Amino acid sequence: MKLLLAMTTTLLTLVTPALAFEAPVQGVIEGYKASKPMRIADVGTLMRHSERWCYLEDAGSCAWWDVYLEVSDTGASFEIGNAWDEAVDIAFVDRGDFRDGRFICETGADWVPSVRATRRADGSMIGGRELAALKAEIAGPQSAEVLNCFDYLYMGSDDPEKTVTLLQRQYVDDVHQAGRDTLVTLHFDPESAAALTSRW
Repeated sequence: MKLLLAMTTTLLTLVTPALAFEAPVQGVIEGYKASKPMRIADVGTLMRHSERWCYLEDAGSCAWWDVYLEVSDTGASFEIGNAWDEAVDIAFVDRGDFRDGRFICETGADWVPSVRATRRADGSMIGGRELAALKAEIAGPQSAEVLNCFDYLYMGSDDPEKTVTLLQRQYVDDVHQAGRDTLVTLHFDPESAAALTSRW
């Protein structure tokens, strides 16, 4: 009897397919069809378990990217990175609040002090007066910044690549800005996420 149980357990192990994603992520994926709006709680699950979000991904490069640092029932903090110009990449920490079970909205917090910068040519850090001047340059256009909200449509997943694709939709004063819809690829594999770059 013990032998039969052992053989049955082994057989089940062999025939049960390994999940490409962690169980909470797989549960979210199985709950949506393509082009369906997502609950922000489910988006939060994807934020919590993903390695990096890559916007408008093209051949391993991103127009900009997010790494979610902390996700709660009420919002999320995250690091955003992009190319500032042809020579410099920047990254900074910001926060968004969840709203109406559907949106993540900007808070208006001053994220400029958190800016860090690297040289695109060699990845070396920028500091001192050079970083202070860059922060001042970045801060200039932020004073009249409009606060935006975003929601997401589920578009699909790729098991071998361990990615999920969403469509991010932007809202200003609750009005959808259709021309700013953006495809975002969520990477769940640490190695592929680490290999992503920012493009200018």
